[in-house]
Amino acid sequence: MTARDDWRKYCAEFIGTFSLVFFAAGAVVVDGLTGGGLGMVGAGLISGLVITVVIYAFGHISGAHVNPALSFAACLIGHFPRRLLPGYIIAQMGGSALAGMCLLWAIGDFNNMGANLPNIELGISPLAALLIELFLSFLLMWVVAGVGLDKRAHGPFAGVAVGAVVGIEVMLFGAVAGAAMNPARAFGPYIAIADFSHYWIYVVGPFIGMAAGGFTYRFTHALGGRGV
Repeated sequence: MTARDDWRKYCAEFIGTFSLVFFAAGAVVVDGLTGGGLGMVGAGLISGLVITVVIYAFGHISGAHVNPALSFAACLIGHFPRRLLPGYIIAQMGGSALAGMCLLWAIGDFNNMGANLPNIELGISPLAALLIELFLSFLLMWVVAGVGLDKRAHGPFAGVAVGAVVGIEVMLFGAVAGAAMNPARAFGPYIAIADFSHYWIYVVGPFIGMAAGGFTYRFTHALGGRGV
């Protein structure tokens, strides 16, 4: 493995995370711009589809993590080298930050720039949003590990399965508790709105939830921790 190979991975993660945030957050921004033309079903479909596209486009290059919590969890369970973790996280957060600012410049400030937020008006407290985020992240990581990291799985269908989980979670819980499952998905829009009051939810929830999902995968899939 050469340094050039590492930089290819970082570049793929940067572009992939930019694409995820630009389209996933962009769907919410456009929904605000058009007066609800997309809705949460549309936003969920776009989020799930862009993840699926990213996985098939360069999953074979970098793994298409596009998520610092996922990279961290994969590292914990022995499916990702520690030496690449800092570069992945920098690339993912950088791609997200650029996407958030590009959305602000190209479309304007609508629907809080697609930022993941607890719906206080519906009575969803930050703690409730954290618990929801933790569970959604747990489930996503469990699925990612089961279909994407485990060599016994049907690899060609991994992108469809992961995209479906992301889409379903965003459709059901995006308008309720944010449904980021990803600190990078949340980061760019929070930069754009310049208010990080609730960002901690979408850092703590995904990191804990995905770590728990990764270790649960090792248990439920037996030999998962041995790199099968």
